[in-house]
Formats: sequence, C-alpha cells, structure tokens
Amino acid sequence: LGGKKYCLVIVDDYTRYTWVFYIKKKNETQSIFIDWATKMQRQYDTTILAIRSDNGSEFKNYTMDEFLSDEGIKHQYSAAYTPQQNGVAERKNRTLMDMARSMLAEFKSPYNFWAEAISTACHSSNRLFLRKGLNKTPYEILTGSKPNISYYRVFGCKCFFKRKGVRLGKFDPKAREGIFVG
Repeated sequence: LGGKKYCLVIVDDYTRYTWVFYIKKKNETQSIFIDWATKMQRQYDTTILAIRSDNGSEFKNYTMDEFLSDEGIKHQYSAAYTPQQNGVAERKNRTLMDMARSMLAEFKSPYNFWAEAISTACHSSNRLFLRKGLNKTPYEILTGSKPNISYYRVFGCKCFFKRKGVRLGKFDPKAREGIFVG
C-alpha cells in the first residue's frame, strides 16, 4: 500500500528475534541497516560481532564496508546461489512468507496487504515461538520480560470502526465495516 516492493529481514542469531523493514529499492538496504545497527548497539548496550548476508549488491558496497570496518563488525558472505549457507535468515524468510500467505488466504484478504501480513507474522513469531533449548520466546530473551499477548486478534477478520467527523442521520449506522490487519 505504501509503494514498498521488498522487505529486509534481520534475524539475531542467538535470540532469533526478527526485525522486518520495507523498502522501495534495494539500495535503501545500507542506510536502513546502518540505522538499525547503531540503534541496537546503543539500546541494548552491546556490540554486533558479525553479520551474515548473501552476495547481493545491496550488502557488497563501499558504504556498508566502511561502516562495518569502523564499527569492527565482521561481514560473512555466503557463496553465490547457495542460500543454505545463510540458513537462519532463509528459514525465517520462509516461515514469515508461509504465515503471511496463510493469514491472507484465511479470509481471502487482498494481496496488497502483504506487508501488513508479514509484519503481523514477524510480531507473532517474536512473541509466540519458543527458542529451542532455552524455552523462552525471542522477545523474552531480548528484553528479559514475558510478552503480553492479550491484545491479539485474528488477521483479516471483519471489524467495525467508528465514523467520525460525519453528520449522521437518526438511523444511520455509527460504524463502518472493515478488514482487521494489525
């Protein structure tokens, strides 16, 4: 809906916490990653030791290399056309796509809600899936507190929203029907 065509998925290797960013062009990747990395290092008072990415040109450029070398972050590239070497991110991409596809199909929601479906899938996977061996959710490992999931609703279901700023007649409906997407 916002003109975005691609999504950048970042997965923390230890917690498996996932962030999704939507971009119009692939060359926006470097600025989004630099902003994200700076924010995460400050917010969690930690340093990023290494990143792993495919051999895409959005990750192999002077700006990205300069930032990573200044921060002391090691950059590991997978071999060309071998997504198996970047297994954690590839599995997460597949999981998010499968979850989004299921959510859109359940209520026959329009495909232009794909970004909202992926965002909901990412939000849910961070708070619902248990990290194997630790028996905690990625959100719990990252923040140290249990996630609140009491506000969850079904993606794509029928919802009603109040009509504001419109002069209604005596018997006009006060709400309009919509599709719940967030």
